[in-house]
Amino acid sequence: MRFTLPRAVVGAAAIVALVAALAGIALYFEQSRRVEQKADNATGGVGARAIPIMMANGCAGCHTITGVPGAQGLVGPRLDASLATRVYIGGVLSNNPPNMVRWIRAAREINPHTAMPSTRISEQEARDIAAYLYSLK
Repeated sequence: MRFTLPRAVVGAAAIVALVAALAGIALYFEQSRRVEQKADNATGGVGARAIPIMMANGCAGCHTITGVPGAQGLVGPRLDASLATRVYIGGVLSNNPPNMVRWIRAAREINPHTAMPSTRISEQEARDIAAYLYSLK
């Protein structure tokens, strides 16, 4: 004898699964928004503005950067979710938002032997890039 579930039960199960999936997606986006907001607040930047700044200033030529089109550089370190957990920036500065902004703007003034150029971008642009980098997951 073969047992089959009524169509109503199968339909209800499908609806429950769909609702659970949508709730999971909504939770993921809410958590992402919170991480981005925290990074923006910590740096005084707006991470959403960073990708065009990084592309215009050649960051993608030296770094592989999560979320930045064409950023597959091999000269500098990968800029991904591990960045926020690193102890040092450039091997010399404690990893915190003010130091990240300093490093992005004037790396060679901090360490003349680094391959990282002093970008001389504005403080706000450096804050925007730092916010983006700290928001990576």
